[in-house]
Amino acid sequence: MRKKIKNEDKMNEKDKQEEQIVNEKKKEKKSKKEKKKKSSDRTRMLKWLKFIIVLCIIVIVLEIAFMLIKWWQNENNTVYMDTISTVKPIEDGYIGVGSSDFKYSRYVDYQKEYAKAKLTKYNSNKEVVFETAYTDGYSSTFNDVLETEDYYIAVGCVQNDEQQIEDNATDGLLVVYDKTGNIVDEKTLQIAGDTNLIKIKAIDDGYLVAGQSILQNMVLGNDPNGGGILIKYDKDFNEVWRVNYGGSKSGIFNDFIVDGNAIYVVGKDATRYGIFVKYDLDGNRQFVKNYEYTDLVGFSAIDKIGDDYVVVGGKTDNIDASDADKTTSALLVKYDADGNVIYEKTYSLNGNERYNELLVDDDTIVAVGHTYVKDEEESTDMYNVFRYSGIFARYDSDGNEIKIEEEKGSRDTYFSDVFLTDHGYMVVGQTSSTELGGNNKDLKGYFLEYDKNGKILSYYS
Repeated sequence: MRKKIKNEDKMNEKDKQEEQIVNEKKKEKKSKKEKKKKSSDRTRMLKWLKFIIVLCIIVIVLEIAFMLIKWWQNENNTVYMDTISTVKPIEDGYIGVGSSDFKYSRYVDYQKEYAKAKLTKYNSNKEVVFETAYTDGYSSTFNDVLETEDYYIAVGCVQNDEQQIEDNATDGLLVVYDKTGNIVDEKTLQIAGDTNLIKIKAIDDGYLVAGQSILQNMVLGNDPNGGGILIKYDKDFNEVWRVNYGGSKSGIFNDFIVDGNAIYVVGKDATRYGIFVKYDLDGNRQFVKNYEYTDLVGFSAIDKIGDDYVVVGGKTDNIDASDADKTTSALLVKYDADGNVIYEKTYSLNGNERYNELLVDDDTIVAVGHTYVKDEEESTDMYNVFRYSGIFARYDSDGNEIKIEEEKGSRDTYFSDVFLTDHGYMVVGQTSSTELGGNNKDLKGYFLEYDKNGKILSYYS
């Protein structure tokens, strides 16, 4: 009996050993599976980690490449900038002013960092005879020019030191050139901190200059000499008298005409009040007429028609809207000699229109300006890009629309000025559109000639 029990114990012990071996094998197998799984997980994790690292490297490389491209563009100024503010017919061609970096000029060295005020003489075929840059200071521009018997006189503004660059402020600038483009004399003017001379006209005993002098950005207070300014100089450019009107943070005189014993000036007061102001020849103010509401530029040009006066600019259509939602229309207003409104006309296309300049041709009023729309493809969350088109408009003396045309090209077209020619009307401005001789990139000045019926005859760029 004992022997039988012993044998059974041996069998149980053997079974236990076999079971233990089986269990150990199972554990070993399970351990191998777990190790294999962990190894597979580590491999997968390493692959993802490598992918993330490679992706980060690609992003960093792209960012560096973008920064290098922007640096290269800034260093090489791949977009050429050349503007024409105004052109005046002269006996043997035309004289014009504006600003440029002169990247493609045959007459002036490339101004790599700052655009400079330019004076350009053209022959009757609109070919450049000479071109000069005002190279003192930093950025500068000329807004207007006139010809006298011996000189060309240009007015504009210049940044003379780094503080003005930081404050986005300028000194008013007046430069006298001889007929070959050499500087004979110059003077700067500073009144309230940010001064800009915009228009100049000759009178019998000297010159009248209109413009603006306002407080610099972030400067609080009121300057009693600020706002729109009108200055009389004698023939040697000594100041005879100076008057000012409008807010010292936003007032401006954009244009004026001398008619008999009166000077009629247009511009803007406060934020969006167009102004029509009359002075006598000694600078005594006769009246001020406010117009509610213009855009931020105000009335930009004036001319006489019969016994009355027409002015142009931009009108704000929805004054109560936020600044981002405000819309404007191109504006034409006719005043009588006492400053009473005879009529006003507006033109709207995209909600961003204005007239920049005008002329009166007998009973026809010709106005030029621009409209713009947002370029959705090129705009980003950081900044908006706008595409400009020119506006060429004609009205009869009663303000009836003859025809208004939008000159829309493949890129930007901007109308700055217009004057009469033997064949019709010459518009000047700047464009990048291929339709006017551009390359869809560089902004450059051009001439665009219309006949009396508004048909384009030719362009020169």
